[in-house]
Amino acid sequence: MADSLSILFGSQARVKLLRFFLFNPNHEFAFDDIARRARLVRRTARTELNALERAGVVKKKQILVEQEGKKRKSRVQGFILNKNFPELRSLQTFLFETAPINGKTLLTHLRKAGKLDVVVATGVFMREFDSRLDVLIAMKKPVETKVEAAVRSLEAELGMEIRFTVMSTEDLMYRLGMYDKLTRDVFDYPHEILLDKAGVANELHRV
Repeated sequence: MADSLSILFGSQARVKLLRFFLFNPNHEFAFDDIARRARLVRRTARTELNALERAGVVKKKQILVEQEGKKRKSRVQGFILNKNFPELRSLQTFLFETAPINGKTLLTHLRKAGKLDVVVATGVFMREFDSRLDVLIAMKKPVETKVEAAVRSLEAELGMEIRFTVMSTEDLMYRLGMYDKLTRDVFDYPHEILLDKAGVANELHRV
């Protein structure tokens, strides 16, 4: 399907960028951030972004970003999804259905971060594109840098930003018992428990 989409939309890079914006409708991104997350060379990213802007899918916007070594944020050229694009919803649905967005792909990438106890898919994996969180991860001894690297590799494959949180399994079970805001944001909305070695499902029945 990827090859067919590349022909249909012009290039695989364009498909990546389309998914990146369509699945993150409320976010604005600096150009450098877009190229880095989509793992595209700057020249290719610039060409494809210009094409999407001409088509009316995205629009330019000046945004503030933090610069390393500087206290004040700098104003740079950014891009954001054009929510007034006439075929927005149809395009979101089509690209979602043709993307490898599923539990198997998610777990394959996350296992690169170490032994997992709990993985819950929500947000974009449930077609809730405006959600604040897409994946909840719990491990006995989480190493955030490894988890982030695993998530970024999945982002590059899917062509989208994934909002995630990772915590210790002990912390998650405590939060479930307290029924705090984070767990409500996940379990009160559409979600799928992909891995549950800690008995999350049983705990939810008791809450």
